[in-house]
Amino acid sequence: MSQIALDTGARPAPLPRARLTWRRQQLLQRIVVTVLGLLIFIVLTFPFLWLLLTSVKTDVDSWAIPPQYIPLHPTLEKYQALLAGAAGAATTRELQYWYLYVLNSLYVAIIPAVLSTAIGTLAGYGFARFKFPGASTMLTLLLVGQMFPGPSLFVPIYFLVNQLGLQDSHTALLIIYTAFHVPAATWLASGFIRTIPRELEEAARIDGCTLFQTLLFIVIPLARIGIVTVAILAFMALWGEYGFASIILETQTKYTATIGLVRQMNELTTAFNTIGAAATMMGVPLLVVLMLIQRHFVRGLTAGAVKDV
Repeated sequence: MSQIALDTGARPAPLPRARLTWRRQQLLQRIVVTVLGLLIFIVLTFPFLWLLLTSVKTDVDSWAIPPQYIPLHPTLEKYQALLAGAAGAATTRELQYWYLYVLNSLYVAIIPAVLSTAIGTLAGYGFARFKFPGASTMLTLLLVGQMFPGPSLFVPIYFLVNQLGLQDSHTALLIIYTAFHVPAATWLASGFIRTIPRELEEAARIDGCTLFQTLLFIVIPLARIGIVTVAILAFMALWGEYGFASIILETQTKYTATIGLVRQMNELTTAFNTIGAAATMMGVPLLVVLMLIQRHFVRGLTAGAVKDV
């Protein structure tokens, strides 16, 4: 139509007024949504952006009043000090064993995440597939422990750990973390497994598969996205856990990263740029993992939302 208009020298017909108005409204809505999205993004990410900018400031700039939002003399010396280990980070006091802190955090986060996911998957399968008296009540009671705030359990758990001779050991944290995440893992795994058609398992059983083989070759592969999601949620919660670690761990070389960060803060020598560098280093790996699995992670969060419990 436009080609014909060019060939004949005629001017293209103007858009109808209603259509033009509709386009302007659509454009205005997009602009408003984009601006609101940017504002929300800036508000939500401001603390993290502030942390990142603080990590590259010098000691003088990090204490400047009024605060300097943009570093005037950006430097990576705090990252270098933390990466250099104890000798190079002598001025960071509590963070001089940063390597050990990170390794300790990985140790007490990965193992309980895997264990609680494995136990929760088996328990969730039982609740999803087998009918027994009190199943719904037991599933509900599993979450009762989750309703109590963690600090309310510090005293009984502290004495229990002492009675078992596990004070100042990572073993105590492994047990506590695993026990605390099994209920949530059971609930989530139960929801994921309910979305798998029973007919697939029945067909496998008819073909001669045992219950264990059915679980291993049919259920787990089909529910793998949900299972991985449960494990990631547990790891994210344990990676930054501070309360239980602070009452159990006493030896400095056994500290987790969160304890090292908090102990770095005191009334006289708080090094904001060092804390910023350590926190940034602690958050980047988790951010990278979430970015890589974002699509599957969202699918896993919504996979169990289509069936009644």
